[in-house]
Amino acid sequence: MERDVLSRVDAARRLHARGLAANESGHPLRAARLLSRALDVAGLASDDTEDRLVVTTQIVITLANAEFELYGFDPAMARLDSAATGLTSLQVSVHNQRGLFLLRAGRAIDALQEFDEAARWFADAPVRERCRVLLNRGAVHLDRGALRSARADLAQCADLAGSAGLAALTFKALHNLGYLEFLRGDLPLALRLIAEANRLDVDVSRGILLLDYARVLMEAGLARAADRTLAEAGAIFRRDRLAQDLAESELERARCALIGGDVAAARRFAGRARDRFRRRGNDRWRRTCELVRIQGDLAAGRPASRLVEPARRLRDELDRGGLHLSARAAGLVAAEAYLALGQPGSAAEIVASLGPGSRHDPITARLQARHVHAQLDAARGQVRAAYGQIRTGLNELARYQASFGSIDLQTAAAVHGRRLAEFGLSLALQSRRPTEVFAAAERARAVSTRLPVVRPPEDPETAELLADLRQTVESLRAATQDRTASAPLVRRRRDLELAITARGWTLAGGGAARPTAQLGEVRAEVVATNATMVMFAEIVGTMHAVAIRNGRLRLHELGNAAAVTEQVRRIRADLDVLAQPRLPGGLSAAVRSSFERSAAELDRALLAPLHLNGERLVVVSTGILGQLPWGTLPSLRGVPVVVAPSATAWLAAIQTPARRRKLQIFAVAGPDLVRANHEVVGVAAAWGTVVTHTGEAAARPAVAKAMARGSVVH
Repeated sequence: MERDVLSRVDAARRLHARGLAANESGHPLRAARLLSRALDVAGLASDDTEDRLVVTTQIVITLANAEFELYGFDPAMARLDSAATGLTSLQVSVHNQRGLFLLRAGRAIDALQEFDEAARWFADAPVRERCRVLLNRGAVHLDRGALRSARADLAQCADLAGSAGLAALTFKALHNLGYLEFLRGDLPLALRLIAEANRLDVDVSRGILLLDYARVLMEAGLARAADRTLAEAGAIFRRDRLAQDLAESELERARCALIGGDVAAARRFAGRARDRFRRRGNDRWRRTCELVRIQGDLAAGRPASRLVEPARRLRDELDRGGLHLSARAAGLVAAEAYLALGQPGSAAEIVASLGPGSRHDPITARLQARHVHAQLDAARGQVRAAYGQIRTGLNELARYQASFGSIDLQTAAAVHGRRLAEFGLSLALQSRRPTEVFAAAERARAVSTRLPVVRPPEDPETAELLADLRQTVESLRAATQDRTASAPLVRRRRDLELAITARGWTLAGGGAARPTAQLGEVRAEVVATNATMVMFAEIVGTMHAVAIRNGRLRLHELGNAAAVTEQVRRIRADLDVLAQPRLPGGLSAAVRSSFERSAAELDRALLAPLHLNGERLVVVSTGILGQLPWGTLPSLRGVPVVVAPSATAWLAAIQTPARRRKLQIFAVAGPDLVRANHEVVGVAAAWGTVVTHTGEAAARPAVAKAMARGSVVH
């Protein structure tokens, strides 16, 4: 009889170990089936020895965890309440699991009390259980914004788990430390820690890691990359029936859609997530979904009168739930709605009730507050104060961008300042003063053009990836005619490109942003170079231009921006067709005629109102006009034209040569180019000391050497 009891307890223990592994790997359905069998087997052992009670309680705790993922809070807590609570050796496990459920249900304060109680029993607990408590308590501190306490718990967990060879818990601790850095605002370090966790060879579901990785990408402004990552995470959660995590991924996809301007998708994803949270009885997360939906309503132009009361009510609910940052966001939505209704007094009352924000708030929250304060100041007639809010907000964004070592991230982060920059432009246009429009347009451009000069990477890992990529590209060139051989090389090239991009995201920047150029400096340089500068800007659907000629500024309204955009797209499409070498004569003539018509229409729309006289021209433009081949417009043929993304960039470029170190210039005459040799001679004449390669000397090794050593390669 005793042998039978022991064999059943051992069998239950083995099933529990398998169920525990399935749970920790993120497979709750598989875990629940194994653990239910384990509980049945343990129940057949009628002897009430401590060993049987310990095993049974361990099974119940782990099964409750699986059932939480599958069925929600109440069934899981009911299961946990059935566990034996008088066993000293399992006090840590019971309190830890109870705290985890409370945390996942949004009851962070209650959860923290359970984890603190579990920590009181550490002396009797194995390393694995201590690590679990530290991991979960660290998550509570993260949730409450107590980052110092969170770091202490998570770092201790990572050290203990690493020393004990507990790879899964090391993975989770590093992952959460990465999320902590995300909350601190150090996005490159956050991405680096999450990537370090992901490199660990451990059988753990990557769903939660992908979810948090996407959150970091989204905060950086990489909404598309974040959405792709969230879709991958969502597929894992759906497969493993992780309803809570699936709802969280849908909520984040709603935020991605909102950043990208797809309000319909934002409402759809937020609605799905809200319904899932509601079914699970999770009001805290449900309210967060409501916030995203109401932000979408505001962006879509829903009548402000229908937004005020829901936004105010949501602000109060979020504040009572301890979600103070989200409550602040809801209050700012209410303030914007009041401003749209022409009630600045009510808006001011709401803003005053929110109190000052923190410099540690996410950049999105800080820029939203700046935007609302700027609108409020403008509505009161305090235009200077409104400009001050806009300048301060965009400068904060510039410092945020400078913290990244990746140009990809720096550029993507500009999306967060779009609304603030656009409001600054519309405010400047109301003044009808060209100096104000020039300054506002330059501030708007600065968020995406104050980028560092591209230099070879100092990061060894990136340099190694780039070397591998170059070798792969060379091999691909040699195999272009062999489809079977080239297919794996194409995949390898794509994988390397993605790896280089992701590695770049993890590198920190210098932390300093280049200031925008002052109008006086720009005007003086334009006069000194005997040029005319034209800065184009789209403001509220209309194209405008500020022209600087002979030291004087003039503002011109040029017409519908959508029509201009369409003409630029036609020109680019026509040029793509004309670039084909074997185009039939009749088709070539038709396309060239279309191109000439579009070029003439653009010339009339953009340049004729400016009354240019063939003088040297500096065009400042980004977006669609930055893609226009300006020299093809009829009035600019034969006219020297410089195109710059901003006046600041142009001024820096034109003033740099006097301070520049000695350059190594290479000019290479490529094959099948009719006037290549003539062009190389012209480059040499323009630059002075130039290394030239023509004819047979312009082979691949010479080009590779030039690319490796040259400051400028033509």
